[in-house]
Amino acid sequence: MHFSLWTPFTNEWWLFLSILILIVCCIYLSTFILNRGWLSPDSSRRIVHLLVGIMVSFSPLIFSHKIQPFALASIFIILNIIAFNHRKFKGIHSQDRISYGTLYFPIAYLIIVLGFWDYSHFIIIGFSILALSDPLAASIGTSVRSPSFFIIWYDKKTIQGTIAFFISSLLIIYFGARFLLFYSNTNSLGLALFTALGATCAEITSCKGTDNISIPLVSILFMISYSELINNLDSSNGLITLAFLLLILIILGLAYKINALSISGFIGAFIMGVIITLIGSSTYLCIIAVFFLFSSLLGIILKNLSSYKTTDLARNIIQVYANGGVALLICIFDYLHPNPINKFLFFSSIAAAMSDTWGTEFGKLSKKRPISIVSHLPVSQGSSGGITRIGTIGSLLGSCIIGFFTWLIVPTKSIILYEIILCGFLSSIFDSIMGATIQAKYETKTGEIIESYRNNAILISGISWVNNDMVNLITTLLAPIILYMCFYFF
Repeated sequence: MHFSLWTPFTNEWWLFLSILILIVCCIYLSTFILNRGWLSPDSSRRIVHLLVGIMVSFSPLIFSHKIQPFALASIFIILNIIAFNHRKFKGIHSQDRISYGTLYFPIAYLIIVLGFWDYSHFIIIGFSILALSDPLAASIGTSVRSPSFFIIWYDKKTIQGTIAFFISSLLIIYFGARFLLFYSNTNSLGLALFTALGATCAEITSCKGTDNISIPLVSILFMISYSELINNLDSSNGLITLAFLLLILIILGLAYKINALSISGFIGAFIMGVIITLIGSSTYLCIIAVFFLFSSLLGIILKNLSSYKTTDLARNIIQVYANGGVALLICIFDYLHPNPINKFLFFSSIAAAMSDTWGTEFGKLSKKRPISIVSHLPVSQGSSGGITRIGTIGSLLGSCIIGFFTWLIVPTKSIILYEIILCGFLSSIFDSIMGATIQAKYETKTGEIIESYRNNAILISGISWVNNDMVNLITTLLAPIILYMCFYFF
């Protein structure tokens, strides 16, 4: 659905230039106001956030094609990176807490313009939530006398600000559904409640401004998901879908109860489960459920059998998306650009996650010290890059289980099943290679070798930003790439 309500210029590039100049003027004006001391850094940033957010929200109303919004987003990504590195534009980059939200904002706009331009009405609503509800929540959270703070993942939030965010989001979505989508009152209220819940989950699970990406993206995906749910409610598929959603909540609740998921992991898995269920298919959901359930149960069972004890069993939101984020992206891509190949790419990504997880869990049972996959020298138990015989067998078994359930759920040629299993297993092996070579390792003052940075620890090998979660993400990306190459060349 596209809009053409306001066309002040015959040539849309003149409009593009006007908006570009207007945004730059807003940024310079905010810096001038900040230097004069008229506003605090956070207040200055929120005003620019509001004004630019509103302009971005209206872009589907004034541009008929996505080329101009794409160019606008690209320019401001480059300008923001330069300004951030050289400490320019203090009106938007100077604040009381560390945040990269100003960098994330144009990135979110670029992603949404490229992926969801055909859902223009949802873009308007999604960015309106970011432009209005987000600064409102921050303002209320800092203005109340006795705010109630909580932390879900990284950023500190307030209950008062979160309530304000939810209510304002609900109103924006409701009126947007009524006047842009022409939904009935019942469907508008349903869409508002459903999407406001998703947007609020995205807002409270943020880290240094990541909600500038997650709020509009999750809002749009939840609105698309709700539309699919409404379309299916008249059929038996609708009831099955609702049953799946209820089952997801029950399973995730139990996982949180037994400490298999942290609260941030619960919310992240909930968002992922909703999107995969409503815009994907039951096969997608079943395969990712197999991974989550089997891996969680295996971890619980082997915890007492292993001589190597871990202190943190619960998966947080980063670990959830490091293992399932690539599969989620494939699911979304398949919805936007359907192709029979996509589901096999999805399965291969889950096979890689399962293979890596099972290799780690089975490796804890080894009575012998693991050896480095690169140097073949003994390493300490639990070190990234270390492998054992039983761990390697467990890794292959994990990939085979995903292949087995693929065979049960989807009619698949044997050669494709073998390729999925092989891609998952090979990706797990590559995970170990990355763990031994590029994953960061630090040495503390006491001489302890660790893989997570602590104060005064020294980087002794690897790349600082490549941690275990980054390695897992690359691993789950590698498997579908290998499988796609198999399809392409063979």
